[in-house]
Amino acid sequence: MRNGNNSLVTDYQELLLSSQVQLIPISQSILRQAANIRATSNLKTPDAIHAATALSVNCHQFLTNDKGFRNVPGLAVVILNEVLAS
Repeated sequence: MRNGNNSLVTDYQELLLSSQVQLIPISQSILRQAANIRATSNLKTPDAIHAATALSVNCHQFLTNDKGFRNVPGLAVVILNEVLAS
């Protein structure tokens, strides 16, 4: 949006609104788990909420370029740059 790339904005909207993406409401239990993750890792609060949400639905793969997510026990982290480099 910042760069005025409307085609890219449309692509993201289609991805995020597709059936391939499941939106999970944030609950008190997710927020409690996020607080525990935040306390035991270097993740910032929004990232800890993402991790806790993924764990709450038994996410099979958590795709990211942030290696800090590897510090979350039980989270199946896939680093995109590493996949692309192999």
